[in-house]
Amino acid sequence: MKKMLGITLIGLVLIGGGCFAKKTEETSQTGSVEIDRNAILFEARENGLILSDDEIETMSRLEPVGVQGAQNLTDVATFLKADMKNWTSAALADVTGGESYGLAHATFKNGTYTLVVDLGNLTEPSEGHSYQGWLVKRGEGMAVVNAGTAVKTETGYALVFTSWQDLSDDDFFVLTLETTDGPSTPEEHILEGSFR
Repeated sequence: MKKMLGITLIGLVLIGGGCFAKKTEETSQTGSVEIDRNAILFEARENGLILSDDEIETMSRLEPVGVQGAQNLTDVATFLKADMKNWTSAALADVTGGESYGLAHATFKNGTYTLVVDLGNLTEPSEGHSYQGWLVKRGEGMAVVNAGTAVKTETGYALVFTSWQDLSDDDFFVLTLETTDGPSTPEEHILEGSFR
């Protein structure tokens, strides 16, 4: 699963962002390929695949929207095994320049919105911190929904969020590192991606 997520992420960044005008990889003297993550992130930001600095600033000031019947589930194993082939999905890019990755899936079916996020290669948060998920409605009238806290799994971290409210218009996902007793607004962005 981790390998598939990594391949999907690289595919999204390279294909979804179009052909990059800047050189994004170099061959070292040892013959191995080194990826210029900063160039890739710059191009992804320029192509709207990740949030702009203005959007990040706006998002940090927004009070999260309350939603009907919202639940952040901690028993994630069953959801991670679900058939999600007809769901919308988002490959999540590490906006810190690191090597973390993720894949978010969402659907609204039978009166329930379900978000399932599988995350890999994240470091263990320090004491007093946690990973939080956010659904974002971009554009004029930007709005954010706190999708809850990611939980540790056998292979990394995962987040499952459900609601009676259809949140399909919130077509962007952000994972942040939060101070547990801090404000209820998004803090340090780690992963971002747009649902397709």
